[in-house]
Amino acid sequence: MLNLLLFIAILTWFAMLYPLARRHLATLVQPVDARTVLPIILVATFAFMPLVFTVSRDDGNAVLEEGLTASNVITLLLTGLTALYLLAQVAMERRVLLLPFAMPYLPFTLMIGMNALSTLWSIVPAYTIYRSIELFVFFFASILIFDRTDIERRLADLLAIFILAWLAATAPIIADSLAHGIVFSAAKNNMMPFVCAMLGFLVIFRPPPRRRWAYFALAFVGFTIAGSAASTGALVAAGPAMLIASRNASLQRIGVAAAIVAVVIFVGLMLDLAAFPALLDLLATILQKPAIELANGTGRATFWPTFIEATRDHLAGSGFSAGDRFIQLLIPITALAETSGQEGIFYTSSHNMFLSAWAGTGMIGVGFAITVILTTITWGLKLDSSGRRFVVTCMLMLVLNGMTTPGLFQDWNANVLAFAGLLAFIRAQVPLDGKVVRAAVQAPLTRATPTGWRTS
Repeated sequence: MLNLLLFIAILTWFAMLYPLARRHLATLVQPVDARTVLPIILVATFAFMPLVFTVSRDDGNAVLEEGLTASNVITLLLTGLTALYLLAQVAMERRVLLLPFAMPYLPFTLMIGMNALSTLWSIVPAYTIYRSIELFVFFFASILIFDRTDIERRLADLLAIFILAWLAATAPIIADSLAHGIVFSAAKNNMMPFVCAMLGFLVIFRPPPRRRWAYFALAFVGFTIAGSAASTGALVAAGPAMLIASRNASLQRIGVAAAIVAVVIFVGLMLDLAAFPALLDLLATILQKPAIELANGTGRATFWPTFIEATRDHLAGSGFSAGDRFIQLLIPITALAETSGQEGIFYTSSHNMFLSAWAGTGMIGVGFAITVILTTITWGLKLDSSGRRFVVTCMLMLVLNGMTTPGLFQDWNANVLAFAGLLAFIRAQVPLDGKVVRAAVQAPLTRATPTGWRTS
């Protein structure tokens, strides 16, 4: 009964307070066109430094016991430096502070605020508040990189810079894999396929004015090197996306239904691909992966049920990021070991962005996850035909790929970086208040010029 009352209370809270917060916090602010060199260096270093300087841990308790290791010190230092950069930008131009509260950034910013609030009931409060601050700092920095009046022209350039930085950081790993005959997933990275696919989709749907084929080749190479079975399968999102991006209401409904079916099939295959031996063997050959590894979704079929069991009574979550990373604090270690068949089991993530949202802030987190996704799609549908296809395809791929990765809702990562670029791409083509008035005959979208900014 207590859980039922809490369930109703949380749903009511979200349904009433989110629209109120959006109405009073949304701002109207023009792009500030900040210089990109310094934020790109800071963000790229933070994103890819762990690939060069890593600390292996086999026990989740070690993360708590070791405290500030060298890698953690570097992470904190980079976060602090980026925060100082943001403060300097705000000091020079106060309206910079309004950017995270402009649509369509606002839902994600509000979600970060909720993440920080979950520190009050987090199983590891210090970890939750730090991860929340880190997420805001680098989301804000990502906005400053992409939020520009010329982002339609420069988005491909900026995505290419980050892909090249990642390739440089993983060059030794790639070289070693290629030497052993491994091409696909030569430097597997669950976050980078979305960034590479986003560049590829951009070239297809909204070709950049220069270096078109070079960017497509870079996207293909990056996707191949970083990709996994899940990220490759997520490319089927393009089919439903084409239908949803149509102006025809019937086709849109068919597209929504197709997207739901795709998610169900995608998750089903992840959990029990072994039920389709011919498909399993084909994928194992194409992806250069052992069939036994693909058969159970790289262990997800084992630990997803365990993860759900450990978090099912935490309707408000167990603290942003902490609920994901420190699952051993919610369920006895012996239960994890028995389920997985490993003694020193350590889960760093649920490897599902909706489960990550659930573990962190419970039903409110899942509500924000759905709101962020739907807001981005609805704003993307206000663009011209090529823009709609680009945005919806990217978002549906993000959802499908997010079935097996932390996606947007565990901590800051390359997915959040690219997502900020997608939001900036939308914002540059829609009036600041989002109110697009369409004539009987479709006319090009123009930007409204606001008379001022509205803040709470």
